[in-house]
Amino acid sequence: MLTTSGIYMSHKDSFKYQVISNYLNGKIHRDKASQLLSVCPRTVSRYSKKIKKLGMIGVKHGNLGNKFGKKHDLQLIEKVRHLFKTKYYDFNLAHFCEVLNKEHNISIPYKTLWSWFSKIGWIKNPRRRRPRKHVYRNRLPQEGLLLQMDGSHHKFNGKDEWCLISAIDDATSNIPYAEFFSDGETTLNCMKVLSRIIELKGVPKAIYTDRAGWAGGGKRTEFSQFKRACEKLGIQLIFADTPEAKGRIERSFRTIQDRLIPELRLKEITDLKEANSYLKNQFLENYWNKEKVVNPEDPSTAYSPLDPWLDMSQILCVEETRVIGRDQTISWQGIRYVIRDGDHSLANYMAVFRTDLLGKTRVFVLEREVSMVKVKPNRRAPGPLKIVAEGVQKLDIPFALWGEMHNLILDVGNAVKRHKVTGRPLKFERINRRRAN
Repeated sequence: MLTTSGIYMSHKDSFKYQVISNYLNGKIHRDKASQLLSVCPRTVSRYSKKIKKLGMIGVKHGNLGNKFGKKHDLQLIEKVRHLFKTKYYDFNLAHFCEVLNKEHNISIPYKTLWSWFSKIGWIKNPRRRRPRKHVYRNRLPQEGLLLQMDGSHHKFNGKDEWCLISAIDDATSNIPYAEFFSDGETTLNCMKVLSRIIELKGVPKAIYTDRAGWAGGGKRTEFSQFKRACEKLGIQLIFADTPEAKGRIERSFRTIQDRLIPELRLKEITDLKEANSYLKNQFLENYWNKEKVVNPEDPSTAYSPLDPWLDMSQILCVEETRVIGRDQTISWQGIRYVIRDGDHSLANYMAVFRTDLLGKTRVFVLEREVSMVKVKPNRRAPGPLKIVAEGVQKLDIPFALWGEMHNLILDVGNAVKRHKVTGRPLKFERINRRRAN
């Protein structure tokens, strides 16, 4: 640094000056000086010529004291900082750099912005926890071979907690479909996302996800509606043991939360329907699938067309089974129904209730749809028995005591019937003894 009071030299510059001085005085050879300075002999000659001409200042760079030609004025720096502080305070630096160029026609390099903001402490601190060791896995060669699928819970509009269910292709990082849901990461919501992916792209070969309940993890290891649907569609479910194993979808959620939330706030979007529209038509279409997608190793696609003989509404649904009784009735959700299917008996067959993604329920027996008729209840549940005697107040007998009296009356009635048939005398002691036992 050149000032009016003198020249400030670093340790490196001082060492260079000493070596060149010894070379000029004949104390060391040029080859030895080049080894000490880690430069070629020709550079030692150039250093010597410059120090002979300028003296000690010759060890400094030739641009010492010159002003930088592309230096920005203070007004521009203050304007950029004011924009970031008042309007784009939740944008990351790369996103803010793009918005400056697109919206305000201010072209400033990322490194320049970083230097401006780092001086005043406006740079986000990196994660300081030491990461665990994870071995890098190469991308799969074809699009559609593997989709990483997961849900992200966050307050995307700043007040309501939504769940973003998304899938990302392992080979290209393309997001075929994603959607916000207000009721969380449920089985039906995950089926809706898979249904839209099949409509837009086709049937993928495998889905890579964590051990969530909807996918068959935790308490639903033996059976899962989503797992059953994937088996019928020929999709293999692969479970990840750690979040880092499906890092592509996890990193996409980090980027989406970092960029989409400020954009929704800037556009004043708080409604779920409007947020889904902006996510699909603007963010994924104009940013993610243009900026983040890479070319696969094999250009051919691995998505399979859906079998025309398969009915999607009967696969991506919630199935429940009931056993048909001998009287052709079943009980579902606390209501009894009669199965109507011609003159054939369906006793002991399984009736399958399928509720599709729209909430419509249909019943199938042996993969054939049948109709049901609700059974009207013909008996009312007995209430408390009220006994009224002359000169005695009303007595409310509890239901449990009423049941005991009812059973005793039945026992006496049965004993009377046996007496009429056999002619044997009534023995109430035997009845009481049996009841006591």
